[in-house]
Amino acid sequence: MSSKKKPGILCVANWKSDVGYAWWLMESYWVRISEVFKDSHTTFLAYPEINAVPQHIEDSEIRYFQHTFRPERFSDIRRNTALIKKHNIQVLYLSDYGVSSIAYAMYRAAGVKKIIVHDHTPGLRTKATGLKKHLKTIKANFPLARADAAFGATSFVTRRLTETACFSEARCYTIQNGILPFECAPPDDGRLRRLFSGSRNKVIVTAARANKYKGIDFALEVIAELVHSHHITDISYLLCGDGPDLENFRQQAKSLDISQYCHFPGRVDKASEILCHCYLGFQPAKGEVGYSLSILEYMYAGLPVVVPNNPSVCEATTHGQTGAVYEEGNVQEAANAIAHYLTDSDEQVRQGRNARESIEQSYTLASTHSAFDKAIKQVIEK
Repeated sequence: MSSKKKPGILCVANWKSDVGYAWWLMESYWVRISEVFKDSHTTFLAYPEINAVPQHIEDSEIRYFQHTFRPERFSDIRRNTALIKKHNIQVLYLSDYGVSSIAYAMYRAAGVKKIIVHDHTPGLRTKATGLKKHLKTIKANFPLARADAAFGATSFVTRRLTETACFSEARCYTIQNGILPFECAPPDDGRLRRLFSGSRNKVIVTAARANKYKGIDFALEVIAELVHSHHITDISYLLCGDGPDLENFRQQAKSLDISQYCHFPGRVDKASEILCHCYLGFQPAKGEVGYSLSILEYMYAGLPVVVPNNPSVCEATTHGQTGAVYEEGNVQEAANAIAHYLTDSDEQVRQGRNARESIEQSYTLASTHSAFDKAIKQVIEK
């Protein structure tokens, strides 16, 4: 059978092809789709902008092209329907789209039979109640305009889909985020010399985009508390990541008189490999998707993690066993939690070991793909 006669599955990227960061996980889902349905479907991938394409996409059977799919005007929907007809698209796999849209009805009229949305968006939402909940429930589940299934990146996200978006629980699946195993960088790795400058201080690491949403400003206040109030000075704070607020954070560190304890190298390639040379992971984010991949990577590297009690951040952390959960926004409580690990290395080792075991048992990419394969087969082959 020629590829033209096969029905198509269209995966839609929201970012340009070389954006990096956590999009490697979405890319792995696209590759899984192309592998699972290679005999029955052709898998297409629409990028809004193409620069360098990840090698595992190049090595797959995915047919990619440049097309901005997210509709902002009616003319965008018409462009999308033309694309759907051209490639005989019968399945849409959309990342971070809503559970219902009038555009979905028009895509179905063009030939789409199944629409799957996969929600990785961070943050808390207000639960719908009363009349608003009733109306949202009707809108979210209206025939033809609703998705056939919604995948949540964590159980927190799945609850949000039902409680906030009011989407039917029967059409929700949790595809729990997972990570690939990684090796620890050798002690003579040049990155360690550049990042730590030969210092033997205990490194508190955050791997995140450098913006206020990730709570880096709060982390710096905590470091200042450790240095100036706890008088702990054998520490270094390492932020692995670039972003729009990086220079502001450098200036904040200067104003807090902690510049000598802080390192802002910007984006660090394969940052996970240097984590095992750090002492603990600190993820002060104001919102994640239940837990970020960075938290899982700290844990796999054998680090206890310190996170706020925001349910969109702390889901993977067991307080007192794999890390510490503090009241969000409470600088002293966060500093006390970190100080505990800095002064009790046995506890740091014990909880770091527990953290590693937790990842190996529950948060590997293999288990993630297994759940993904099962769910998407159930939806498409139903």
